Amino acid sequence: MIQEIALGLLTSSVAVEGTSRLIVDIAMYFGLFVIVAMALNFQYGNAGIPNMGCAVQVIIGGFTVSAITTRLIFTLAGNAGVEILPWTSDYDWVYNSPVNVNIVNSWLSGKPLFCISMLLFTIAINLVLGAVIGWLISLPAIRLRATYLMIVLITMADASQIFGRNITWISGGTLGLFIPDIFKWYSGDRTIVMAIITLLIGLISFFIFRTMLNSPYGRLMRAIRENEVTVGSVGKNVTGIRRNILMFASGITAISGALIGFYFSYVVEANYQRALWTYWPWLMLILGGPGNNAGTFLGCALVTALRRIIIVNKWFLQEVFFFPIAYFEQILLGVLLIAVIIFRPNGIIPEKLLYIPGVNYRKLVDEEVVVDWRSASKSRGASSGISGIFRTLGGKKEEAGD
Repeated sequence: MIQEIALGLLTSSVAVEGTSRLIVDIAMYFGLFVIVAMALNFQYGNAGIPNMGCAVQVIIGGFTVSAITTRLIFTLAGNAGVEILPWTSDYDWVYNSPVNVNIVNSWLSGKPLFCISMLLFTIAINLVLGAVIGWLISLPAIRLRATYLMIVLITMADASQIFGRNITWISGGTLGLFIPDIFKWYSGDRTIVMAIITLLIGLISFFIFRTMLNSPYGRLMRAIRENEVTVGSVGKNVTGIRRNILMFASGITAISGALIGFYFSYVVEANYQRALWTYWPWLMLILGGPGNNAGTFLGCALVTALRRIIIVNKWFLQEVFFFPIAYFEQILLGVLLIAVIIFRPNGIIPEKLLYIPGVNYRKLVDEEVVVDWRSASKSRGASSGISGIFRTLGGKKEEAGD
């Protein structure tokens, strides 16, 4: 009897812990994907730039953590007297990584300010490098039409993975690279802190994008989306505006790649696949509604929760389906995309009319305009009479000339 009670308590505690871990996991991935999806909505939903290369910016964020931040921490730790194994050659960089990270983590456990400064430094460098990558992408691609632009960006996403897979000093090649734990100073569950920070960055990004979209620049973006020829005809540099949009959104997107690297304390190019960081954000955007940040939030929440629940319960779902459960996510992605495009092309929350601060729309709608048609007709008649006199004088002048 006692053994049964103990087993029941253990099972219930494991279930509660598993549920809490699932909630933290959903919160973390929601924060990551909402950053990418809002940046995508900023580009496509409001400016009409079909960025099919979101994985490029995300993988740059991960490579920044492994190639720059980790080296900087190793260098500072070595200058502080911490004895770590050699890490300058490619072989030492990869195979000494677990031991070096373990040594450095012990040194970081008593330096919370240093760890927070490394996090802020990584975010800042990601904003810069992400913008640089956006500028490099825009050089050959920004003048292309939508179809060719999508093909070029998809190719660049694959090329970035190839670089990470074959250049060892970036992220350890195919074996990957361990990352110092910048939250080693925290005695509790570090994943909860990471989830909170990620959600906070996602919220800040939301307010930044919302402010920009409600500004005159946001109205210019929507004008380019609707008809770029008209915008160009009034003297606006459409190519330069699209380049700036791509650079700004790329800098924001790169932050998510760094956060996922810190979350796992490990970076490998296989974690930044095109399907995960391009196609799923597109599904979230289309499901929620393009051009609408609230819809983007809703689409991210629904898709992220669905994906994480499927991943956690794969063993149970395998007994239901007749095909390998490993393919279920890809099938779900395709089915949801087709269903949303057919039955709900504008998303769950369709795009609303743009709100301009300071304009009283109710007054514009309720305002009565009184037109004096008699005076208008008299003025029209007078003008037509004057024009008739000029036409008569012109005719007489021509006759005199003949």
